Amino acid sequence: MVDPADYRPDPYRDPYPAPRPAPDPAPAPVSDGHVTLVICDSQPIFAQGLVQLLRIEAPEFEVQGVATSADELHEMAVRLRPDVVLLDARFGLGPARPLLSTSSLTKVILIATSDHETDLGEAVSAGVSAYLLKEHGISDIVQVLRLALRGLLVVPEELARTTLHASPAGLGGLDELERQILVHLASGATNREIARRVNLSERTVRRRVIRVYGKLRVTDRVDAALYAERHGLGTPSQPDSGRSGD
Repeated sequence: MVDPADYRPDPYRDPYPAPRPAPDPAPAPVSDGHVTLVICDSQPIFAQGLVQLLRIEAPEFEVQGVATSADELHEMAVRLRPDVVLLDARFGLGPARPLLSTSSLTKVILIATSDHETDLGEAVSAGVSAYLLKEHGISDIVQVLRLALRGLLVVPEELARTTLHASPAGLGGLDELERQILVHLASGATNREIARRVNLSERTVRRRVIRVYGKLRVTDRVDAALYAERHGLGTPSQPDSGRSGD
């Protein structure tokens, strides 16, 4: 078991940066400048240590409760409606699925002792916002939380390379919707903007973007945009006005 007090800094970057400057997604729904957080972990000592470190390093995160079982998490999530749930990957995706429904605004971040505790592809498809390891330092955990709240998917780059690239490669593996998403992505559109343009929810677009990465054997928006440019995909018009996502 990793003691949060023993964390060492370990660079952790968002593997999906935007290809060029674009407006940030709308901020997460917070009140009084605080982000509400519930931690669900099978190791109470780890969870309590993380609570203490967050109070010191990132006071904007208000930990509303610590659960040690799926039942406790469900009760807390219904009663408290937190902005973020930090979920021990050992519990699997079962406790996360109700929180990932289209009607829920709660973001779920999986935290694991190793990179083999859950199927990353399945987690991404389910709508998980980030996947991180307990061995990462508190500063890295806070960075992941902040990136996830901006609507970005954050997973370790090496894990993304080895896990998300199991689909047929190349443009021939993309369906028509994925081709449209790639063209919009190459134009510099955020997931929120793409969702408006193709009239889908942002969560659905995010899942499709990850599939595009896997099929093209790329790990970020920059490489995807370059791939699209090399293959002559044009830049679409900007039909944002008058359209909304699901």
